[in-house]
Amino acid sequence: MNRIFHMTNPIIVPDGTIVNGFMNALDNTSNLEFDLLDSLSIAGGILAPHALSKIQILPLVTQNTFVLRGHLTVKMKDAHENTHYTLNLAFQQAALTKPGTFLQLINDTDETCELLYIITPSYVFELRDDKVQYDDSVVFDENWEMIESRGWQSPKPYNTPTEREAAIVRLKHKLQ
Repeated sequence: MNRIFHMTNPIIVPDGTIVNGFMNALDNTSNLEFDLLDSLSIAGGILAPHALSKIQILPLVTQNTFVLRGHLTVKMKDAHENTHYTLNLAFQQAALTKPGTFLQLINDTDETCELLYIITPSYVFELRDDKVQYDDSVVFDENWEMIESRGWQSPKPYNTPTEREAAIVRLKHKLQ
């Protein structure tokens, strides 16, 4: 089936940024058929001038963050590294974030940054009555120094494959 997909339903996600999962069948805010696509998802993102996301980890998925407009600073800490590092991305550049990597997106410019998130396997996001039931991202309120002072131990439990599968089953029943 050929069709055109539109970014029409942006929401503020738990990390504080604006995301539109316009090609994500495992996101019940996207209005797509459940079985349309399960191997990857694509979402648009907006980061306002001088805005930053909360620090997060994607325990079970890999994210490619691609800059469509503006500039983006990406702060990450890989699971096998002892400290965090920074990547500065410009127009048409991308950063790859593997599972278990601490991640923060920072727009320290006067211009809005527009992003494309390509995630594999497909990102699971379940919202019910304006409350997040499941999110493939684990978002923290702590800053880098606080997390580092705990020896890079997550202040929250990671999502498990079992929890992810349970969310997918619930979404399947709701979206079909």
